[in-house]
Order: sequence, then structure tokens, then C-alpha cells
Amino acid sequence: MDDPKLAAIRELAEPILAQQNLELVELTCRPQGRQLLLKFLVDGVGGVSIQQCARANSRIGQALEEARLLEDAYELEVSSPGLDRPLVSLRDFERAIGEDLRIEVSEPDGRARELTGMLLAVQPEAVVLKTKAGNLTVDRAQIRRAKKTLPW
Repeated sequence: MDDPKLAAIRELAEPILAQQNLELVELTCRPQGRQLLLKFLVDGVGGVSIQQCARANSRIGQALEEARLLEDAYELEVSSPGLDRPLVSLRDFERAIGEDLRIEVSEPDGRARELTGMLLAVQPEAVVLKTKAGNLTVDRAQIRRAKKTLPW
């Protein structure tokens, strides 16, 4: 699908999601058999319920039909990106405040070091973790990978 059409779909869906206090994390479109798979990954503060996904799916589907943005047959899927997805954007980190994280950082010598702790604060260029050794400010440019730790 061409980018302008995908952009128009994004523009149509974002206000619908915002009404449900959801944020579009990723929108993809790819062929699946004889139709297109239009996949919306959404997130919200405290996560996303199955009911919220179903409601968003219904409302986005209705809006797409009314707007007639797609001529081809399509399947619409709205889902949560999952608990263990990587934190990448500033917004991802902001949503994770108060959560336990596992962060892999680059050391000056190029080696990696793993940090774990509760995310206390997010700044444009850094995050603050509460670790066993005390509070630690980590430059976001040093972060190789970051994920929420899964509760066991």
C-alpha cells in the first residue's frame, strides 16, 4: 500500500483511538492471501484490554467503510504490542514510569552492561532508574535495549 493511503488511514484512526485513551504504536499493511492485513498496535496507560481492542477494531472498521479509503478486501486487526516489546520512543518510556525495567547499555569500551530497576523518571535525553545501588541516570543514547521485566 502506498504511504499516502497509509497516512490517511493513520489520520482517520488516531482520533478514534484517542477517544478511548489509546495511542497508535504501529500501523502496518501487508498482503495476506487475496486481501490486505491492516494491523494496528495500540497501547495505553496501564495497558490495553481485549475489550478496548475489540471496540477500537469496530470503530476503526466502521470509519474505514464510511471513508472508503480501501478499494481492496482487507482484514482489520487491533491488538496490544505485548508486555515484552522493546521500549524505544520517549513515549514508550513515559508509559513505563513506575515499572521494573531491564536495560542494556553501551559502556565506553563498547561492551554491554545490564541494568535493572524501577523507572522513576523520563527526561528528553535520559531516564532515571531506582536500582539496588541507588538512583541512576542513564543517557538514552547509551541504551541498546530496554524492556519491562515480566512479573513471575
